[in-house]
This record gives sequence, C-alpha cells and structure tokens, in this order.
Amino acid sequence: MKLEKHRYEDVVILKFTGEFDSFNLPAFSERIDRMIAQGDVLLVLDLHLLKFINSAALGYLIKTHKGVKAAGGDLVLARPSKFVKRTLVTLGLDGVFTIFDSVENAVRHLHQGGDVGEIALEGGEYDEALTGSVPILFRPAANNEVPNQVGRIVTLYEDGLLFRYEPDHEKGADPVEGFLKAGASLKLKFRQPFAIKEYYFEMTADVVEVTRMLSDDENQAVSAVRVRYNEIKDEDRKHLAQFVRDQEAWKAEIRG
Repeated sequence: MKLEKHRYEDVVILKFTGEFDSFNLPAFSERIDRMIAQGDVLLVLDLHLLKFINSAALGYLIKTHKGVKAAGGDLVLARPSKFVKRTLVTLGLDGVFTIFDSVENAVRHLHQGGDVGEIALEGGEYDEALTGSVPILFRPAANNEVPNQVGRIVTLYEDGLLFRYEPDHEKGADPVEGFLKAGASLKLKFRQPFAIKEYYFEMTADVVEVTRMLSDDENQAVSAVRVRYNEIKDEDRKHLAQFVRDQEAWKAEIRG
C-alpha cells in the first residue's frame, strides 16, 4: 500500500492507495500513530484509491477514530471507493465514521464550516471495485448430483454461520424443498475476503435450524438457515473465528 500525507492548515489528509491488510498494517499504523502522538488529531482519510481493506486494518481505523476523538480531534473519511462503502455497510460499520464526497468537504467539516479552497492532491482514477453481500454455494453433502444453490451470508459465528436463501420461483419448483431442513448435512463454499483475500472456504456443515419468513419486497418465502461447521480445515476454522473475534472487538470499541 502507498500512503501519501498532505496538510491543509491543521488538518492532515492521508491518501491511501492499494491494499490495507495485516501484512502492511504494522508499518502504516506506526506511522499514523506517530503523527497523532505529535499532535495531529484532525485527520481526513482519502480512500478513493483503496482497493481492499481487511478486518485487522478496519479494527485499527475504528480504534484510531476513537483515540483522536478522545484527544479532542476527529477522523473522517473522504470519497471512499464503492468497495470501501459497501464494505462498511456489509460489516455494519457505516454509522461509525462520518463520510464526505470530497476532501474539501471533509476539511470544511473539521474547520466547522470555514471556507476551504480547492485542495491540490495528485489525481487518479476512481476505484470502481464492488464487493456485494457475500454469496454462499450450498448443496447436500452426500449427493453430488444436486446442483449448487446460492444463498447470501447474513452472520458469521465462531462455530458456523447464518445464511439467507430465496428461491427463484420463475424457474419452477424450489430445488431445496427436499433437503434444506434441520439435521441435514450440507457442503458449503464461499469467500470471506475480510478473513482471507481471494480464497474459497469449503467445508461440510450441519443444519441447526431453518426459519421460514416472507421477503421484504415480495410475497414469497425466504429461508434463514443456521449451520454449524462439521468437516473444516483447522486453518480455515482459525481464520473465520479470528474474523468473528475482530468483529466483536469492533463492537466493543464502538460501545466503549
């Protein structure tokens, strides 16, 4: 990742380019912490070129946001990429940070409405990478002939997950009618880029509970399916559990 520092009077603008993850977090967090320790507590994070951020880096930004506010400052986000915006929404963090559509508006906010001229920053193309809600493929563990069905992950737990499944009635009968029920064993495949980037988790899991409900926007059945991991690689279990703990740490930091 590349981190550029710009200054507008007492406001520091940090322009992130590339990927912010566990690999480069120690070096960049040390640099940012040093600036804050020297009295720079009004921070604008310019994120339009940030292509990826993982759970550890997000946790650091949440902690830093809380720390500068306690020191009488503030940390705000400017022109986040679609990836960053969707990430914050997907992980329930969109209400934590104040977000602005331009660096100038972010600086104006920190100056409590004072006039701010155009701020000279090196240009760059906007990152249009988009990560939606995480899809999950599932089918019966003991029947390879049944095609994969697609759900959407709602919540991850240390021992399993909750996903949402909505059948496409235009394609005819619901293909999961015979096997998506409590006690069934499923084969799952999904990505969780905030745990491991560009990696597919694959495991079997046992269905704990299936709750039927109506769709928010259509009068059709939707299933909320809670599963518990069964056969899963030790490393995969460790990474997913760490991601869940990171989320809990965010919540504790926000509440505190």
